[in-house]
Amino acid sequence: EQYKDGSYLGWGTSRHGDIQASVTIVNGRITDASIAQCRTRYSCNVIEHLPPQVMERQSPEVDYVSGATQSGNAFYFAVVEALAQAK
Repeated sequence: EQYKDGSYLGWGTSRHGDIQASVTIVNGRITDASIAQCRTRYSCNVIEHLPPQVMERQSPEVDYVSGATQSGNAFYFAVVEALAQAK
């Protein structure tokens, strides 16, 4: 799937709070993904290994994180929302 170049932000929500993801597209590929804002009850350190997976897989499909399901899901949905803007 081809994405339009640029930087995009998306929000993901969970019952523990919200996460904003930033995704950068260059030449139609995901070249950067990060947690832009972490407004969750818990530290986002527990999911800081997820953004590189987005780049590796060129997909929002990140691994399940035991003990951080809500934060992981919020990050996933944030990336999905960001990528939706890049279509």
